[in-house]
Amino acid sequence: MRRAFSRWRRRTVWGLPTPDVVLAVVLLLIAVGSVVTGNPNEGPLAVTVPVAIVSTLALAWRRRHPLLMIALVTAAGMGQTLMSTSPGSLWSLVVEAVALYSAAAYLSEAVAAVAGTVFVVVLLLEERIDNGVDYVFILLLFGGVWLLGRASAQWRGRVTAAERRQREAARLAVAEERVRIARDLHDVVAHSLSVIAVQSDAAEAALEIAPERALTPVRAIRTTAREALTDIRGMLDVLRTDDDELPGVESPGVSAITGLADAARSAGTPVALEVRLTRAPVTPGVDLAAYRIVQECLTNARRHAPGAATTVTIVQGDDALRVSVVTAAPAAPEPSAEGSGYGISGMRERAAALGGRLQAQPTADGGFEVEAVLPLGRRETT
Repeated sequence: MRRAFSRWRRRTVWGLPTPDVVLAVVLLLIAVGSVVTGNPNEGPLAVTVPVAIVSTLALAWRRRHPLLMIALVTAAGMGQTLMSTSPGSLWSLVVEAVALYSAAAYLSEAVAAVAGTVFVVVLLLEERIDNGVDYVFILLLFGGVWLLGRASAQWRGRVTAAERRQREAARLAVAEERVRIARDLHDVVAHSLSVIAVQSDAAEAALEIAPERALTPVRAIRTTAREALTDIRGMLDVLRTDDDELPGVESPGVSAITGLADAARSAGTPVALEVRLTRAPVTPGVDLAAYRIVQECLTNARRHAPGAATTVTIVQGDDALRVSVVTAAPAAPEPSAEGSGYGISGMRERAAALGGRLQAQPTADGGFEVEAVLPLGRRETT
């Protein structure tokens, strides 16, 4: 029912809003009926009927062309006053009130003030020509109607601004979520593919020399591929499921870094791992960020410094978790080992989202060092 009413309100008739046209037609029927029956008798039909038609139908333009509407209503009322008597029926009072309200509500404040002043002055002039005494009534009634129209305009402005802010916040949230998804996909896919590529080379070399030795790298490829598929399926489940329906799936953390080190060693990268944790709990965001940072560093080590020794140190302090990954200079760096740059920027974004910091820079001996400080006890911002 509500949707049907909303659709009806949005429809137009000859380019005019349907509710405004219906209002104008209803008041037209009432006005013509009142004039024809002479209740009240305000002059000859040759004058009152055209005035009734013009002044009521003018309301159809109350939102599209408020100035035209106010001009037609004012001219019709003044015309009848000069040729007969000023409009004094109930329907004419309703038309005038709706006209002034619409002008105040749909015109800018300055234009609405001028239009309202002219309109009220014309009504006072009509009262004076007709030797009436209702000046205070006109000022109070139509002054209140004008204020009501301006209040309506301000309320619509606030609602529109609130809706715009909501749309901008939603757009920003979508953009941030896209960045997060891209960062996670990069971490998972880049790490897994680098392991698979190295193990594939090892398997190919073993098949040519000692085929029985190819079993170990093939098994590593299978394990890595399955782990990557599991991670990607988990991400897809998060995307497809509402927040309230998310299952309690544990994300990888510091405890899973041992597996990363073992996989790197099997791929030919010597890794020395040192983890010093206290009994204090590590927040899930920090836990996952530490895992992803080490994962990206080991991936970069295999890609840019194959065979170079890498030292991973994770120390939990009172206020922060410190992660350090130092890769020695490569013995023979691959000429095509150029990255996209998303890995380091993604690590910095993870640290910054937790209120921490990350530095990545070459070492004096030609290696590379990554140091991250991840504050404990602070919720991530993305």
